[in-house]
Amino acid sequence: MIGEAPLAAAANLDTLEQQVSSFCTVAKLKSADGLTLAEFSELTLSAIRLGIAAVDAVPADGAAKKALVLDVVGHVFDTFADRVIPFPLLPIWWVSKPAIRSIVLSLSSGAVESLLPLVRISK
Repeated sequence: MIGEAPLAAAANLDTLEQQVSSFCTVAKLKSADGLTLAEFSELTLSAIRLGIAAVDAVPADGAAKKALVLDVVGHVFDTFADRVIPFPLLPIWWVSKPAIRSIVLSLSSGAVESLLPLVRISK
C-alpha cells in the first residue's frame, strides 16, 4: 500500500505544513517510477485522512477545517497527478487538468464528510 509509508512519516510531526511536506517527500520516493490511478487514489485518500487528523484539533469552524483539508488534497493533486498520465497523453492532460482537479476536489469534499467519523474512531 503506497499510502501507508507517507502517513507514517507524517504522524509524529507538529504542524500541518510539516506533515504535508513529509507526506509528499515520502510519497515522491515511493512513486519514483510513476503511479497507477489506484495508487494515486490511495494517496489522495491518505492525504484526506492526514488533513482530517491534523485539523481536528484546530479551534475553527467546520468550513474552515474542510477548506484546510481540501488545500492538502489540492497540493497532493498538483504534486502527483502528472505521474499518472502516460507521455503520449500529456497534451490532452494539460488541457483537461484544471477540470479534473476540480472534480477531484469536489469528490474529496464529499469524502471528508464520510471519512471524518472513521478518522475520529481510529484515534
